[in-house]
Order: sequence, then structure tokens, then C-alpha cells
Amino acid sequence: MITNWPLVFFTVFSQFATGLAFFSWWKDNHDENPSSRGWIASAAGALVALVASGVCFGGLASGIWLAAQAACLVLLFCAYGCTRGATILGAGAWIGGGACVIAQVIDAIPGSLLSTSGLFPVFLFPLCTIVFGAVFSQLIVLGEPEDHKKHPYGRFYLPLRISLWIMLVITAIAPIWPWEDTYMARSAIILMQTQLYWMGVIFSGVVLGLSHMGRVTLVLQAIIAFVSIFGLRTAFYADGVHGIIDMSTLYRPF
Repeated sequence: MITNWPLVFFTVFSQFATGLAFFSWWKDNHDENPSSRGWIASAAGALVALVASGVCFGGLASGIWLAAQAACLVLLFCAYGCTRGATILGAGAWIGGGACVIAQVIDAIPGSLLSTSGLFPVFLFPLCTIVFGAVFSQLIVLGEPEDHKKHPYGRFYLPLRISLWIMLVITAIAPIWPWEDTYMARSAIILMQTQLYWMGVIFSGVVLGLSHMGRVTLVLQAIIAFVSIFGLRTAFYADGVHGIIDMSTLYRPF
């Protein structure tokens, strides 16, 4: 298996930064004393993503990936501004991050949008973004108040569980279903053979289980969720349909 590692880092960390930006913006507008730690983590994630994109494309990209880089730069600028007290930039941060994720989705669609191979990234990338935002934003280390009675499972356990359930079903079915879509059938073969992918599927289920055990597992949830999404993404941008490396073999009819 050949994996485009810089692209993995770019997509994972930009979605991490976007998820944190959205939930940090939400807390800024609902908490009396919002913390800047979530914005610091978001800005750091966006910076890592931009550096990874520079390595991946040798500087500035072209086409849709250039749009993704520009949107990630907006995310970085606005998230950093929020760390300096300019919370008015919060909406700009998650909107810029959202545009970056949308650009990544568009590039990852190999055929028709309404085909299974097209809908796979349409669902997967936003779900990963929500999982990142929910699981990390409820950590005390990122400024979340330690309120065991009001939020015994973490403040954002509900969007986290919903997103994890959907992601678990999609990723578990993708490699084993007999797809009629040629692109998805080819991709399923790669996913089935990738151990890191199955680790990601299993770990998403582990996070679901931990989310029912209370706040004591919040840090562990965040760590395992990150490993899960990173594992899933290594297969997504490997030598499969969505991460094209060998055009002569990937689109050869069965």
C-alpha cells in the first residue's frame, strides 16, 4: 500500500481545526467565560495542516486544492485572532474551515456525486470534523469547566455519539458490501486489505463505548478518536480510487 502521507496530515488536521473552531465559536456565544484554549488548538491544527499541504503540493497547489489551502489560511488567521480576543472572527474561522473541508470532499469524488463512491467522502469528511470538534472541545485541558453533575458524559456527548454511530456503520459496510459502482468496488478492495483502516473502524466503536462510561474517559476518548480517524484516512488516501496513484489500474473494469 502506498499512502500519500502529507495529504493525510493536511485533511486530518484541517478537519481537526475546523471542528474545534465550530465548537469553540458555539461556546463563545453560550458561555459566560469562554476559554481561548480551544482557539489555540484550532490555530495550531490549521498551521500543521498548511505546512503539510505545502509539503504535499510543493508550495501552492492548483485548482480545488488551492481553494482548500486558501480556506485553511482563513481558518488559521481567524482562529489566531480569536486567541487574541477578537472573538468576532469566530464565525469566519469555522466557515473558512468548512470551505476547506468542502473542497477536500469535491476533490475526493471520483465519479458522480450521487454514486456510492461519491457519497462516501461526502458523509465521511464532515462526520470526522464533527467528531474531532465534539470530542476535543469537551476536554478540561481545552477550557471546559469541570461540571460532573450537569454534564456527566461531557457536554457534547450527543453529537459525538450520533456522528460516531453513522461513521461506524458507513466505514464498516464500505469494504464488505458487493458494490455495483466500479469505483467503490475497487476502493473496497483496498480498504479490506488495510489494517490501519480496520483499526480505525474498531477504535470508533471503542470511543462509542467509552462515551457511556462518564467524564473519567474524556481524554482517552479524544486520543482514540484521533487515532481512529487517522487510521481511516491512511486507507482513504492510499492507492485506492479516492486517492488516485495509478490511473492505469484503478479504473480498469472488473
